[in-house]
Order: sequence, then C-alpha cells, then structure tokens
Amino acid sequence: MDALKARGVTSRWSSGATQGLAVCVAGCAMAAFPFTDAAVPRLVLIGLAFGTVAVAIPLHYMTAAEVVPTAQRGALFGIVAATGTLPGLVAPYLTGHLIDAADTPSSGYTTAFLIAALVMAVAGLLAVTLIRPERDAHRLGWDRTLADGAR
Repeated sequence: MDALKARGVTSRWSSGATQGLAVCVAGCAMAAFPFTDAAVPRLVLIGLAFGTVAVAIPLHYMTAAEVVPTAQRGALFGIVAATGTLPGLVAPYLTGHLIDAADTPSSGYTTAFLIAALVMAVAGLLAVTLIRPERDAHRLGWDRTLADGAR
C-alpha cells in the first residue's frame, strides 16, 4: 500500500481495491475448493482462501486511519474488531445447520463453502466499489495531510 502511494496511486486504488481484490481472490479459491479432489490443489486453494483474505485485515485498519481523526481511532478500531469477530460466532452454527439439513454431509459442506465464497465475493466487490478514503475525508471536512500526518 505504501509503495503504491509513493508512486502517486490514490488510496481508493492502493488500499480499497487491494483489499477488495484480495477478498475476491479468496472467494474464488473458496468456491473452487469443494470441486477439487486432488490434495495439493486443495491445499493451494485453502491457502489462497485464508491467506489472501487475511491481507485485507490490516489494510482496513490503515484505510480507516486515513479517514478517522487520531482521537477517535481507538474507539473505531474497537468497534471494527468487535463486529469483525461476530461471524466467528455465527458461522459454525450456520455451517452445522447446513450440513445437518443437507442430503449428505458432503453437499452440506459444499453449500457452506459456496455461501462463504459468495459473501467474500460480494464484500470484495463492495470494497473495490465503495472504499474511497480521500472522498470520505473530504466529506467529513478533515484534511488528512494537515490533521495528524495519516497516510
């Protein structure tokens, strides 16, 4: 992100699009996983699914820091961390329900992987489309370059 910004790339593309594309790649890997039988490709797909989505986590904190004044960042980061962990409470229940309701456990797992992939793909596309730190900082009337040196 910093290397792109040093070359003059806007935050929309250096952070928003980077996050969104990483999550979209993770969604595609997650969608392909249940349809792959060989062990090595399955390991690669799981590595891509969980590895590339992990790229977005620190980037969304950096992106938020571009828009939120220093005094309010701690509260925002706490809210982001709290809401970001909520799926960890819901996903196991939902996955278990999908597996129990399916004709076979395999089809239940396939459905769970595909739902996760869809959520990731939609979230990634929304990130690419909607994350615009410069615009948001301007709307809030906060000049990032003067306020506290946020990048």
